[in-house]
Amino acid sequence: MSEKKALLELKNVKTFFKVKGGMLKAVNGVDLTIHEGETVGLVGESGCGKSTLGKTIMRLYKPQEGQVLFDGQDIWQYKRRDVFNYTRQVQMIFQDPYASLDPLSVIGDSAAEGMDIHHLFTDKKQRESEILRLLNQVGLNESHVDRYPHEFSGGQRQRVGIARALAMNPRLIVCDEPISALDVSIQAQVVNLLKKLQRERGMAYLFITHDLSMVRQISDRIAVMYLGNIVEIANSEDIYLHNRHPYTRALLSAIPIADPTVEKQRKRMVLGGDVPSPVNLPKGCSFASRCPYATEACRQSAPALRPMEDGHLVACHRAEELPEEAY
Repeated sequence: MSEKKALLELKNVKTFFKVKGGMLKAVNGVDLTIHEGETVGLVGESGCGKSTLGKTIMRLYKPQEGQVLFDGQDIWQYKRRDVFNYTRQVQMIFQDPYASLDPLSVIGDSAAEGMDIHHLFTDKKQRESEILRLLNQVGLNESHVDRYPHEFSGGQRQRVGIARALAMNPRLIVCDEPISALDVSIQAQVVNLLKKLQRERGMAYLFITHDLSMVRQISDRIAVMYLGNIVEIANSEDIYLHNRHPYTRALLSAIPIADPTVEKQRKRMVLGGDVPSPVNLPKGCSFASRCPYATEACRQSAPALRPMEDGHLVACHRAEELPEEAY
């Protein structure tokens, strides 16, 4: 993956929100790189800052500190024309297929929304042709064009959301929990569709999810997030076979296995303690209050995200001491 060009780079990105009692540190110093044509899975519990990070990339939230670089340019230093161009190249698929479509617009108009804004067609005939092409790409057809969102299933609505993102011919799509509102059988269909479209178009994905079993199927690399920080990054197989952060292990050990015999014998890592408040984060490692391996050094200083081997990065003072675990 290192041979590919860096498409998007996050450098010490901090996105905070003013709340009663102080500043909520939703994203608290994230470093992350997405290369051209790759899929980075971003996983973690609800409330860890995944969606806030995605919306910061989309320029929906402005970070208090740090840089978001696209093709080496800081997206918050853009002029108006640059912003318009950026919104064409970076698109988003939203979590809720029921809320992300206008209930008063037919599916064809929803899919063509970006094309209309950016004037990507010369006449009505070309517009209609492009809408049909997009819908066909995501498994829909001509009979769906003039129907309304309430006439579709959740999976079909999400396909419309994907078509709308594809209309811009983007280089990066931020997928914010795109399958969490769907039935399990439909989830697999949507993931397979995203993989197929990536092979055909060569675009990159940031795939945000809390579903560790599904993210393995689509990701080249996986980043694990906890309380606003990336605590581990590695290629997809390494996260499952050679994980080094205790929080990653706890997440993986919670994934159910279909075989009851294996499930009964497997080792689980149950976390104690409470999740610290993102408004009043502790002095040292934010995971120390729940970590079975934490020492006084962990409570005094926050670990930096550092390289180990083969592009594996981990933010843990004791990473070298802990045995590797496979899940």
